[in-house]
Amino acid sequence: MRALMRYLGLALLFAATLALGGCGYTFTGQAVDAETASRLDPAFRTMALVRVENPTIEPWLEPRLRSLIRDEFTRRRFVSWTDKDKAASLLTVVVKRYTRSTSVAGQQDQSLKLSTGLTLIFRVHRAGDGAILWDSGEVSQSESFFPGDSDGADLRITDLAVRRLTDLMTQNY
Repeated sequence: MRALMRYLGLALLFAATLALGGCGYTFTGQAVDAETASRLDPAFRTMALVRVENPTIEPWLEPRLRSLIRDEFTRRRFVSWTDKDKAASLLTVVVKRYTRSTSVAGQQDQSLKLSTGLTLIFRVHRAGDGAILWDSGEVSQSESFFPGDSDGADLRITDLAVRRLTDLMTQNY
């Protein structure tokens, strides 16, 4: 009886593995095929980050976004970074909005909880003629935080926004 239960358990584990693998499920940290990881055609995966349009008064935002984008795309093996003159595609990032406001105020109008928001657009252009290959549309990210944690909130919100926009490049629907 015990051997039968063990056999049945192994058979169920094997069936579950086949079912999960058949629907494309992968475990965290497992490598994803670079050819299917991005919505970009493989011919356009030699990329240059040409511009981060930052109309805000936050000077830290542009270098932070550049660094996060390069790191995230490299980590996911989406593209090979190169100079603009050698690139097949060009990435432009547009910062539409960056906000910080009080979300909860005390009786004497002091900030008890604040919120920050960031709205970005990623656009990938063909280097040859400037045609748009992919456009994320406006994607917003927000977070609330306590006074004294504004720098941490800025780091978290930019990181989450870049990850979210990068995730959009893998969704094929």
